[in-house]
Amino acid sequence: MLAREIAGEARDDNTYRLARRIAEAQIDLLRVRRARIQLLSNELNDPYYESRANIREKIAAIFELLKPNAPEIPMADLPRFLTPTLQGAHKFALILSQETKQLLAMDRYERRALSRRKFAIRELDALRQQTAA
Repeated sequence: MLAREIAGEARDDNTYRLARRIAEAQIDLLRVRRARIQLLSNELNDPYYESRANIREKIAAIFELLKPNAPEIPMADLPRFLTPTLQGAHKFALILSQETKQLLAMDRYERRALSRRKFAIRELDALRQQTAA
């Protein structure tokens, strides 16, 4: 449907093929942008999101407590193990730093889709100029 809108009145195979390439690249762009928003939104809305280092520290402490003759934890230290440590801008910065690898992969995918779309648009424009002449 998007390809038909891009092709417009022209119904020849070359125009439709190029319009379809543009539409496919546009859909890929929308998908990667939606995936990026979803990733960041899910992590920001997770009230228990923590740094991986914090999680490792808490797991180590739990295993220490499960050992025979485990040391007692003072009640004042319990909230540190039961509540997330970061909120707001600090939490967002942590998410960005921890999800960098995935965000970079999404950026590469987006750049490729933009490039594919740009070249397909140029080819379609050249074909239309050729046809008009």
